[in-house]
Amino acid sequence: MIVDAISSFVPSPEAFARAQQTLARMDGYLEHFNPASVAGKTRAQIEEEAMEAGRKMCPTDAEFFAMLDSANVDKAVVYNELYEKSVGVATSSNEAVAEFVAKDPRLVGMGGVDPWDDASVDDMERSVRELGMKGFVLSPFKQKLLPTEGRLSRVFANCERLGVPILLHGGINWWKVVPYDIGHPRYIDAMANAFPKLKIVVLHACWPWVADGVMVAWRHPNVFLDISAHRPKHFTAPSSGWEPLLYYGNRMLQDKVIFGSTWTLLGTTVGALIDEVRSLPLKEAVIEKWLGGNAARVFEL
Repeated sequence: MIVDAISSFVPSPEAFARAQQTLARMDGYLEHFNPASVAGKTRAQIEEEAMEAGRKMCPTDAEFFAMLDSANVDKAVVYNELYEKSVGVATSSNEAVAEFVAKDPRLVGMGGVDPWDDASVDDMERSVRELGMKGFVLSPFKQKLLPTEGRLSRVFANCERLGVPILLHGGINWWKVVPYDIGHPRYIDAMANAFPKLKIVVLHACWPWVADGVMVAWRHPNVFLDISAHRPKHFTAPSSGWEPLLYYGNRMLQDKVIFGSTWTLLGTTVGALIDEVRSLPLKEAVIEKWLGGNAARVFEL
């Protein structure tokens, strides 16, 4: 079974445009990853061009489903994030996620929640009970909050009560207005202690603090590591920082690692990323767990 645990935001031109606007709005992202796109331009120009690039990037429904078909994906997560009050960008909605997920039984919806918006936090139960969201996606750095702060604790408590996982950004961020280490595993450790029944899927495996992330996942039965937003083909490169995940993820943490593509960030396809995972120096049974078995268990698919 292959599960893409965090595949794409809603494949609509406007949702893709807003996602790219978010990267343009957060000073440091395009400057780091695509400096040519910002040189000599105003922030308004940068955002306008980023949004247009997002619209062009968006696949049609047929193209999106064909990509899943070609990669033999059994389940794929379509998600949303809500951060208008902190980033200033209005993204898609949980209703839009539910509407798109209804198009194909392979799709799994993960909703967004804005901890700065009490109505959004209060709406989490409806998103699960009525819209069918299987969990929530949240990036503490986009909220300008540490994972241990009270506003996020309300979100985590709701997830724990509803019995759904939280997919939480971990690792470094490039937005210059917030500390670079908001996503450090030490905060995940505190979360896991405070909410022992909450399934915490740490996105991006806490890179560059992978060894610490591995320690926290080993220490807590409710913490899992996702490998999205990174090319698996680089995991074996010397000094890449991924060595602890390959070593422990092939052994005592083989049930804790989850594949997610976020192909929209990497300029490639889901299938190409799956092939890169299959090329890693892992036991065959472990590869199957990484690619879907673990996510199916955690998400109760």
